Amino acid sequence: MHRSLQLAAAIALAAMVLVHNAGCARANRYDGLKALPLEEVKPRVAHRGADQAPRVGIAFGGGGVRGFVHLGVLRALEDAGIRAHVVAGTSVGALVATLYASGLSAGEIESLAKSASRYELLDLVVSREGVINGQAYAAWIRAVTGNRTLRELLVPLGITVTDLAAGKALLVVDGDPGEAVQASASVPGVVIPVQSNEHTYVDGGVLTIVPVRFVRAMGADVVIAVDIYCGKHPALRGNALDTVLKTFRLQSCLLSEAETAEADILVRPAFEPDNPVSFSQRDEAILAGYQAMKASLPALLIRIAQPKGGGN
Repeated sequence: MHRSLQLAAAIALAAMVLVHNAGCARANRYDGLKALPLEEVKPRVAHRGADQAPRVGIAFGGGGVRGFVHLGVLRALEDAGIRAHVVAGTSVGALVATLYASGLSAGEIESLAKSASRYELLDLVVSREGVINGQAYAAWIRAVTGNRTLRELLVPLGITVTDLAAGKALLVVDGDPGEAVQASASVPGVVIPVQSNEHTYVDGGVLTIVPVRFVRAMGADVVIAVDIYCGKHPALRGNALDTVLKTFRLQSCLLSEAETAEADILVRPAFEPDNPVSFSQRDEAILAGYQAMKASLPALLIRIAQPKGGGN
C-alpha cells in the first residue's frame, strides 16, 4: 500500500508540473504543404542515360531517439565520398533527411543534434489531442534550414505523413520544412495532429516506417534504406504500457516489411536504447549506425559502380 501511495503521489506531482509548465494549445493548420500519394510522385532528379552511374537515394526511417543512428550512417557515407541525389524521411528520419537536404555536412548535423535542447524543441500543452503542440520543433527546423521551402533545398526531399481520414501514406514535396517534419513526427495521442487543406496528418511511421517506395518514385536508381526501428525487438518488461507499445511496434514493422525489403541496400543497425526517451546513448547509437553503414559499403559501391543498364 505504501508503494501505491508513493506512485500515486509521483503521478500527481508529474501532472501538476506538466500543467504548470504547459501552455494553451495552438492550432496546427498549415495549408501550404503539398502532399502527394505514391502514384502521383514524380522524379525529382534529371534523367540519366543507361551508361551513366545510378542515382542514389536514401530512405531515413522513423524510430524516435534511435534517430542518432542516422548520423553515423551519414558519417560513413561522407567518409566514402558518397552523396545522395534524393532523400526522404519518416518522423525522426524526416528531420535528418531535411538537415541533409539543406546542405549540411554529417559533422554539422551531428553538432546540431547534440546541441539542441529538449526545452527548445518541446512545447508542452494542455489539450485533448496531445501533450506536445509541435510548433517549437517546426520553428527550430525552419531556422536551421534558412527559412527555405522544401523545393528550395539543395537535395530533392520528401517527407512522409499519414492522412488519417483517408488512411493513406503521403509524401510532402513542397512547403515549409519545419511544418512538414512536425507533421511527420506527430505521434498520435502525444503530439497534436496537423491540419492541412482539410486533411489531418499524423506520424508518417503509421503506414511508412522506411519510405523506400517514395524514394524510388522520386527518381533513385539505388535506394539505401536505413531501418532503425524493426531490426531488434527487446524482451517485454511486463507492464501494460510496454506491452501496448511493443504491440504497435510489431504491427508497424510487419506492415512495412515488404516495402523495406525492396531497398537495394538495407542498413539495419543492432541498436536498441535502454530508455526510449533518453539521449544518454546517442554516441553508442551513432557508432552503431557508422559500423552498419561501413559493413554495407562494399555492396553499395558495387551497385553504384554499375551503369544504370548494368546487371545486378
